[in-house]
Amino acid sequence: MTVNLNDNIYNSTLRPDEPKFKLWRNVGLILTYRCPARCKCCYVFSSPDADGPDMSTELALSCWRGVRRLAGDAGRVHLTGGEPFICYNQLCEILRQARHENLGGLQKIETNAYWCTDTGLVRERLTELDELGLTKLQISTDIYHQQHIPIERVKLAAKIATEVLGEDRVQVRWRDFLENPVIVGDLSPDQQVQAYQHALTRHRERMQGRAAMELTTYLTKKNYNEIAENICGSGLLGAAHVHIDGAGRIFIGTCIGIIAGQISKGPIKDLDQFWKEFDIHNHPVLSILVKLGPAGLVQVARQAGFEPHYGYVDKCQLCFEVRRFLFEKKWYNGLLGPALCYGLP
Repeated sequence: MTVNLNDNIYNSTLRPDEPKFKLWRNVGLILTYRCPARCKCCYVFSSPDADGPDMSTELALSCWRGVRRLAGDAGRVHLTGGEPFICYNQLCEILRQARHENLGGLQKIETNAYWCTDTGLVRERLTELDELGLTKLQISTDIYHQQHIPIERVKLAAKIATEVLGEDRVQVRWRDFLENPVIVGDLSPDQQVQAYQHALTRHRERMQGRAAMELTTYLTKKNYNEIAENICGSGLLGAAHVHIDGAGRIFIGTCIGIIAGQISKGPIKDLDQFWKEFDIHNHPVLSILVKLGPAGLVQVARQAGFEPHYGYVDKCQLCFEVRRFLFEKKWYNGLLGPALCYGLP
């Protein structure tokens, strides 16, 4: 039986016409922060030496069970990173146990295809994953990934995946780039700038993490006062998905770096129970964003010396910058983090 909206402690206090805190129907399990690449578009700061911990089978299955109890057959899980194929054996074990428990609801597994160096290896792994219940493979390919991953590996991954899984179970992000790849290392500095600007026009990236620090230079900035008017109530209350990392930290929607809670610690162990007990308006950071947006955090940060500069690409870049400042000042301990998400040691 699925959970009712009024089972959430916050929702139970609302009038029928007030916006509700939505059920989480989709969980992204961050199996590892490690990745062979250091992409400019990364919404954390994944890299080969990124700190963990990697996600245990026990935690992955707990989250998986939790979203299925929350949303029933509509509950979905996708396995991501970092790069989940870095811990391939663990990836298989999670799928094996999920199949044993007949959990269902696997949406997709993501990869940048760094491991696709040999036709036999690719076919062997995808056949194994297919047998373990893989529903869809998402392959990342764009101007950023291909600074680190040879495009030939992506082409091999897409070819063999289509043969093993079928075309409808292979998602290439982005297929237009795969058909006409641009390798920026071959370009002059001016051409690189133009290439980044063109890529961002075609496919907008989340301006958080490394992207907020390395991609915003290629985009038009808005005046701070324009950005300050934007609040986050509908986005946070209406987010139907969360990400969870190997430490059990829960991030609502795409707001990686704001810790809603940690399901592997404390008295609440299960995701569905956490959702029921979670009152977003009692969370010191999220409550500000719901009511006032990033400008509300700026008001807080000004007490520690933060001053916004003239322009920002969007409210997410502003939010990231003020949160990074607060994290460095050790404000909101346990609610902002981990350090990796802010590019800090």
